[in-house]
Amino acid sequence: MSDVTIEQMGGFVGAGSPGGHVHMRGQVAWSSLSEGDRAAVDRLFAAKKPVNANLFYRLTRSVGGKSETVDVLTEQVPPALAGAVQTTLD
Repeated sequence: MSDVTIEQMGGFVGAGSPGGHVHMRGQVAWSSLSEGDRAAVDRLFAAKKPVNANLFYRLTRSVGGKSETVDVLTEQVPPALAGAVQTTLD
């Protein structure tokens, strides 16, 4: 694995919505995550529980050349990933 991309979706400004102008995303190298954070991310992808919330995060990573994505609640995101999110406007 190389990187984990994190995107904040929804919330007050509707970040990440189709056609939206506000984007809240970041990228973290897998190698820079601690063992605990890697294990937490692995558990999130393994669980793949549906998220029904106004504000959530979408995590994407590449494993074996294939991209996989999971939506997770805000409180489930390891701080190392949440801290990488930056807001941009188009």
